[in-house]
Amino acid sequence: MAQDDDKALIEAALDNLLEPIVAMLLRNGVTYQEFATFSKNTFVSVAQRDFGVRGRPTNSSRISAMTGIDRREVGRIKDLLACESPVGQVRESQDRMSRVVRGWYEDADFLDKHGHPSQLPTEDGEISFKELVRRHGGGLPFKAVLKELLAAGNIKVLDNDILRVLKPYYSPPGSNPEALLRAGTVINELSNTLLHNLYVAPNKKKETPRFERRASSNDINVKDSEAFKAFLNIEGQAFLERVAVWINDHQIETEDTSKTVRLGVGVYGIERKN
Repeated sequence: MAQDDDKALIEAALDNLLEPIVAMLLRNGVTYQEFATFSKNTFVSVAQRDFGVRGRPTNSSRISAMTGIDRREVGRIKDLLACESPVGQVRESQDRMSRVVRGWYEDADFLDKHGHPSQLPTEDGEISFKELVRRHGGGLPFKAVLKELLAAGNIKVLDNDILRVLKPYYSPPGSNPEALLRAGTVINELSNTLLHNLYVAPNKKKETPRFERRASSNDINVKDSEAFKAFLNIEGQAFLERVAVWINDHQIETEDTSKTVRLGVGVYGIERKN
């Protein structure tokens, strides 16, 4: 009976995990068959990476036993996984796009006498949008950044190709497939924090739980929804800007990836009708 109860809890958790993901996939034209095929690749990838002995990749026989996928098919998928994935590259591109926007709000050379972001010429002069991208874009082409930030609603073109920044954060426009990828990276990082806290930190002495908290209630007056959103937009953005300052102060430039780690925090609102 206990096993049946555990299975029911796992199935309920799986339904909670998949429901918003499936909704996003259907809105982007991804069929069940495509999802099933890709999921099979992910099962092999995770089993190979996380369940080896003494830090070595898991062999094909064990992957097959764990996942229920035929050993020959496991071998085929492992060959596919050896090819480089664009996901990490796009995530880094999004991070660099965010740094361009933050630089416009934080780099003194791009602020007016009141400490507000200056209106910038597109590429003429020493202090221009092109120079902003050169300093903070990590090598991204300035015209590509300009096009993306215009599409995302971050900047507006005024007369004589003068640019004004409209908001201090970047997220890809909803019609852009990269917006779905960004959503995937957000879910991935939150899920990995939960995975770490559930299965890694309790079993390894040197690992500590990662910060993960919620503040929510099912009994809020529906009339207060908009007021809460306004409150969260102000307080959440202020908190993230303080985090961004800390991150900026602790970044290093090195090609040795063993000396760096990805750190950050995500803030998200909660709203669901009872």
